[in-house]
Amino acid sequence: MWQADFCLLRRNLQGSMGDLGTRIREAAALIGGLDKLEAELSGVSRRTLSDYVSGKSEPKASTIIEIAQATGVSVAWLMGEDDRGDASSKNLPAEVNETIVRLPRFDARASAGRGLVPVNEMPVGEVAFARDFLRNLGANPDYCYILEARGDSMWPTIPDGALLIADASKTEVDDGRIYHFNVMDRALVKRARWSLDGKLYLTSDNIAAGYPSEEFTADRIDELRVGGRIMFTGHAPMPVR
Repeated sequence: MWQADFCLLRRNLQGSMGDLGTRIREAAALIGGLDKLEAELSGVSRRTLSDYVSGKSEPKASTIIEIAQATGVSVAWLMGEDDRGDASSKNLPAEVNETIVRLPRFDARASAGRGLVPVNEMPVGEVAFARDFLRNLGANPDYCYILEARGDSMWPTIPDGALLIADASKTEVDDGRIYHFNVMDRALVKRARWSLDGKLYLTSDNIAAGYPSEEFTADRIDELRVGGRIMFTGHAPMPVR
């Protein structure tokens, strides 16, 4: 899908961590400040948020996505890849000639297997897409991001090494759809299945490989965060099996 000669893949964090910190502070102000933001995030303290704002430390990809979801700004805006005004103007309509959106690409390899711990969770570049292409997928272009799948548990739907477009605005888990989940320190790409008694199962498409489903009941809900729904899968031509 996105070979090097097909995409605009380059490091573009708008200069420094200070820029990201400023945007986190502005985004937090939309919901009442850093204390309010802390209450919306999982496992992120007020002191850690202050370190993000001051540039002393860098948030993980999953945290960036959570901040965007909690404050209503786009991932692209938060990462400095969308300069249409400040956070207070995020709901203003885009100019009609803005046909391209640059999606942040994370080096977070979400496992289509038993779960991988992401190695480098800061964006490593960006990929340009037509907004209409993403809208036609049913995605919100300003909330999309890219990550890579590893493992064979979602084969043949998602082969090993496929690049995925996820939409961080779609965090309501619908039965039968595929999502990027963060389970504690694991990043997973799995299909969601709801049982009649209200249990959520993260399942694999590769039935022959025998990957077990992971069950979530009410007492485990704090372990699970939804990064976004997988809207598009891209990969090289698959070999004949």
